[in-house]
Amino acid sequence: MTIKNTNKHMIDILFTLSLFCVFAASAMIVVYIGAGVYRTTVDNMNMGFESGTALNFVSTKIRQHDESGSIRIDSIDGRSALVLEQSIGETVFETWIYHYDGALRELFISRGNTAGLRAGAGDELIRICSLEFSMPHERLVSVAVRSGDDIYIRKLVSIRSVT
Repeated sequence: MTIKNTNKHMIDILFTLSLFCVFAASAMIVVYIGAGVYRTTVDNMNMGFESGTALNFVSTKIRQHDESGSIRIDSIDGRSALVLEQSIGETVFETWIYHYDGALRELFISRGNTAGLRAGAGDELIRICSLEFSMPHERLVSVAVRSGDDIYIRKLVSIRSVT
């Protein structure tokens, strides 16, 4: 009887152990698949972050300065720049937004101090590969951004004020 009981007891242990191994393997497979899905989701969210952030920044700046005659396209060292004017008291200030050395830059100066203006002036805001401005219509600003991920996005921003 002891041999029969020992065999029966051994089979119970092997069955329990094999069931545990199947459960552990299934859990590891589910964790591996979940990690892959998470990694893909994070990569998709990060793709285009720079270009999307740059476009949202420029769009917000245009909407903040949407007054008659306060938005124009100019250039710094052959690079297109968006120039936004605003009056504070008796002084007129200009915000220059442009691309230089792999970054979106912003410079805030008083009007008339642009004689020695060179690319590289101002604050570096976000890393991007390129930024182009144009005005296909007097009430429309086109902003095109290429990010480090080589994602190209173009946005048209309407100027609502009457020129």
